[in-house]
Amino acid sequence: MASTSISKIGGVVVVTQVIPQDDKSIQLQNPAALPAAPPSTLTAPPSPPSAPPTKTDDMAAIFLKGEPQGLGMVQIFIGLLCVLFSLTSIYSPILIIHAPFSAAIAFVVSGSLSVAASRTPSVRLLWASLLSNALSAVLSVASVVFLCFILAAPSPSGQLCRDERFGEEMWIRCSNNMWSLNVILYGLRSFLLILLVLQLCVVISVCVFSGKAVRRSDRYAPIMVMVDNGSDDELLGSEGKETS
Repeated sequence: MASTSISKIGGVVVVTQVIPQDDKSIQLQNPAALPAAPPSTLTAPPSPPSAPPTKTDDMAAIFLKGEPQGLGMVQIFIGLLCVLFSLTSIYSPILIIHAPFSAAIAFVVSGSLSVAASRTPSVRLLWASLLSNALSAVLSVASVVFLCFILAAPSPSGQLCRDERFGEEMWIRCSNNMWSLNVILYGLRSFLLILLVLQLCVVISVCVFSGKAVRRSDRYAPIMVMVDNGSDDELLGSEGKETS
């Protein structure tokens, strides 16, 4: 006769069943021979379809590919250095030729607009960034040409020591005593030339990506349709569909 005992060990209920060997009424089964449980047919619910990209998202994605925030910071840095370099014109009449570099404040403005457009992309900011960087590109080219003209001019020491009262010996002595001025000014001008070339590359990059983003936004232009009452209704492409 089979007997069953139930005991609790460590919060686990253990059921023990003792079956006589000659008892044929109960079939013993091998756990390995038990049929495998059918695979579960439950599947994860399908994820909801993602919303189509809007005009603003698509436009911002194109503009942000050019890293406008980093390029804008570079423009601000170069503009401030150019403005500081233009302040050297107040120390000597010979250095008054550095005064036009104060126009580099336009670099600071274009860089600030690029940073603002990267944080909150909008059509107005993109247009402002495009126009300001285009102006900065023209100013960069003019600054590079002007600085090359300055580098090709006579040395500052030669201009300071040029006097009809000086003989050749005095002119040579004066030039030798002021060689450090030539080194400092030529070094600063060469460094500024490198910065202006870098500025030109930066503004061209920002203009390219700003133009692509603005062109992308123009592809969502509204279309006009005629209705029965003869009035025009303007349908805005707010769902992100492109119109031809």
